[in-house]
Amino acid sequence: MISSLKITILVENTAGGRGLLGEHGLSFLIEADNSRILFDTGQGMTLIHNGDILGVSLNNLDAIALSHGHYDHSGGLVHLLPLCKNTDLYLHPNALMPKYSPRGDIGFSLDEETLSRSFQRVIKTEKPTEIAKDIYITGSIPRNHPLEDTGGLFWHDQNHHEVDPMLDDQALYLDTYKGLFVILGCAHAGVINTLDYISQITNKKEIYGVIGGMHLLRASQERLMTTVETLKKYNIQLLGANHCTGIDAISFLWHELKSIDCRDCRVGTILEIESMGK
Repeated sequence: MISSLKITILVENTAGGRGLLGEHGLSFLIEADNSRILFDTGQGMTLIHNGDILGVSLNNLDAIALSHGHYDHSGGLVHLLPLCKNTDLYLHPNALMPKYSPRGDIGFSLDEETLSRSFQRVIKTEKPTEIAKDIYITGSIPRNHPLEDTGGLFWHDQNHHEVDPMLDDQALYLDTYKGLFVILGCAHAGVINTLDYISQITNKKEIYGVIGGMHLLRASQERLMTTVETLKKYNIQLLGANHCTGIDAISFLWHELKSIDCRDCRVGTILEIESMGK
C-alpha cells in the first residue's frame, strides 16, 4: 500500500494563490511513493502556467490518466505531448468518440494516431486497470442507483440524435496506508455508483478520502441526501468536492458532514498523507 501521498490541484474553476489562474476544468498531479501521475489536464489554458507558478514539473510523468473525453478534462493534453515520450496514457476507448452538449462540440481534440505517436503506450481502460503500484482506474462504472444520472444533456452527434451515456466516465483510486483514496473527474456515473463499485472491486467497506467533481449542480434534494448517506456509510474522513459539484451542493455537503475534514480544493491546494514512518 502507498505510504506517502501528495496531490496538487493544478486546474480547477477557482484559484487560491497569487499568480494562479482558474478555468472550468480539472487536473490533479498525484505523487504517490515513487510514482508521478497526472489525472486529467483541464482545458489547456492554465495547466502549464499554474504548474510553473507552483514549481511543478510535468516532464516525463509516469502516466497521464483521463477521467473522460470532455474538453475540460482532456484539452490540456495537447500541450503536454512534447513532454510525454516516456509517459503512458490511460483512457477509456469511448473518450475518443464525438461528444456534444447543447453548447456544441465538447469532445476530445486529438486523434488516436497522434496519441500513439506521442506516448510511450496508450492503454484503453474499459475494466479496472492498475496504473502503478496500488494506483488504479475503474474503467466503466455500472449504473445501478435509480437517483443518479449523467448530470447533463450529452450526445455523440451534433444533431442530438444519439445520446451519449458517458460510459467513458471513470475514477482513479489509490490504496494508501490510511485507506482507499478516490479521485473523481466529473462522476458522470454518479458518486454513489462510483463509490459502490470501488468498494465492490476492492472488497473494502471503508473509504478514507474522496475528492474531485461530483456533478451535483442540478441534483435533487433526495439525491443530495442519499449522496451524504453514502459518504457516511463508507466512513469518509476527508472530502474535497470541487469543479462541477456546484457551490450549493458543496455547501450542503459541508453542512451535513460536519464531522468530516472538508477541504476547499481550488488551484494551488495540496493534500498530503505523510509517510507512514513519520
